[in-house]
Amino acid sequence: MRLLAIGDIHGYKVALEALLSHVAPSPSDQVIFLGDYVHKGPDTAGTLELLAGLGESHRDWVFLRGNHDQLLIDAYRDPSTFGVWEALSGENPLSSYGAGTTADQLMKVPERHIRFLEGRCRDVFETDDFIFVHGGIRPDVAPGEEELEHLHWMKVTQAVPHHSSRTVICGHTSQETGRIVDLGHTICIDTGISREQRMTCLDLEDFSFVQASESGETTTGRLRVESAGETD
Repeated sequence: MRLLAIGDIHGYKVALEALLSHVAPSPSDQVIFLGDYVHKGPDTAGTLELLAGLGESHRDWVFLRGNHDQLLIDAYRDPSTFGVWEALSGENPLSSYGAGTTADQLMKVPERHIRFLEGRCRDVFETDDFIFVHGGIRPDVAPGEEELEHLHWMKVTQAVPHHSSRTVICGHTSQETGRIVDLGHTICIDTGISREQRMTCLDLEDFSFVQASESGETTTGRLRVESAGETD
């Protein structure tokens, strides 16, 4: 069984499909999506439709909520938060839902997509060796007790070793270089798909990775060469 983590997607459906096609998860593999499925990219609608379908057909796969996902939920459910969401969601965040103002487009988001973000997604996931979050976690706090502000918004630059000694796998902090950040105790795989870089899938069994560009071109590599203690 492979344990696969996929970083921030941000509406780049073509890159996501290329990643999944290259990795080709088997029924025994577990896939963890680290959140931020919406905004910035060209196809939020198509991305959420794809992910909602995967959530239905792969009940053991894990989908985390990112800060942008939560902002969309809040704006959809509570009109008083619309201004905050609009300010943080980027230019034309819902253009893939059709023409009109941003407020008009928000009302066109299918309830199915919101249900996926609200009901199918979670805020943290843990295994014996790893803690998966979108943003980060404070070192002295148990995953199930951490506040959403930190789980959704904490930057990798704030990361320190967790008291459990488990490795934290996160996204959120977009890397302009397109490279994975490996601090030993924390690994960030938001490799800047929204910055014209790449989307990453990391295999946590052997630390090999696949990256896809906006156009769907893929490259491969290995994050850690254990025998030499090097990083790629």
